[in-house]
Amino acid sequence: MVYSQAKVIAGGLAHIPIVISVFYFIMISFNKRALEFAETNKLIKPKSKVVESKTEAKPLMAVKAETEEVKETEVKEEKAQAIKEISNKLEEIEKKAEDVKEKVKKKQKDKKKKKKKKI
Repeated sequence: MVYSQAKVIAGGLAHIPIVISVFYFIMISFNKRALEFAETNKLIKPKSKVVESKTEAKPLMAVKAETEEVKETEVKEEKAQAIKEISNKLEEIEKKAEDVKEKVKKKQKDKKKKKKKKI
């Protein structure tokens, strides 16, 4: 049995809300189980004793800012090291290119001298 394109498209559009609702209910069930799991684990956690430390307690935002600064400096150092390595390689390549250029010039001079001697 052959269906027209209009019927196929209409059928597909009719089933899209059904598929969406199925996935929505699956998502809700997983979220409920996750919330229940989190609530049960909150009750199980033992209360730890508060130990006074000699260092000053820093707010969470300050700690995050410091860790970000440390990460940024590490990244900058890594980039600087990479740039140094690349520049060293570039210098080596330039030296090799100059050596090859000099060798080519010497060979060309030698060829010219040989041609002059033959004449």
